[in-house]
Amino acid sequence: MLNPRSLSVESTSRYLRLIGLVALGVALLLIINRPVMSTEAASPQVGIGSTHQNAFEFIGRIDQNDLDFSGFGYLTYIKGFGVDDIFTDGLLQSEDTARFTYVATATLTSRAILTEVFVINAEGYMTIYFDETPYGRSFDNPASFASGIPIATTSMRYHDILLVQSPNRGLASGVTELTQLGASAFNLSGQDYQFGKPNQFYRLTSIGNATRTNADPPVSFVLLAGNATTTGHVVYLPLAVR
Repeated sequence: MLNPRSLSVESTSRYLRLIGLVALGVALLLIINRPVMSTEAASPQVGIGSTHQNAFEFIGRIDQNDLDFSGFGYLTYIKGFGVDDIFTDGLLQSEDTARFTYVATATLTSRAILTEVFVINAEGYMTIYFDETPYGRSFDNPASFASGIPIATTSMRYHDILLVQSPNRGLASGVTELTQLGASAFNLSGQDYQFGKPNQFYRLTSIGNATRTNADPPVSFVLLAGNATTTGHVVYLPLAVR
């Protein structure tokens, strides 16, 4: 004959073992499904739009000295930021109030001429800088646009079509392929941000007025403005396999 007390003890033991197994299963599920912490910076990213959206816009200048090109200017729009983030004074937008600037260098790789049409290609690098409290910039001093901290670096291929309008004057239309190489976090108003991300591709277009100050060797400058759109792949002009 079964002892009711021993049956009760055995049932309680089975119940406790069942609870233990359920608790163990729940714990394992929690461990398996626990999100893995990323080792990458968690800073919000700016300067990246959906494909074909403007990621940033700019105004600036390109100087040519024979085979060498230097570009510098400031950003007038950044995806993810408002005008008061980009400028210290949104109503007085200029190189003196711009928090984000760029400096680029490139070397001529090819030149083609057909009467009044000039086609120029160059390759180099561009760096974007951040300065929360800008001061003392001038287009007469290209180095002043490298103030602050570098927050993004890119390689670039520049393709420019120049249409001569009059002696030593022309209309310059450019397309640049940008490949972002690096990004560093920066702090604006107490919040960390990241401009773009490594391996991000941009297609940059620009238009401006070109002035030649010397014919041989060629010395000129272009005052220009443009925008960079986010692309999902490298864009080549002309399209080719490298």
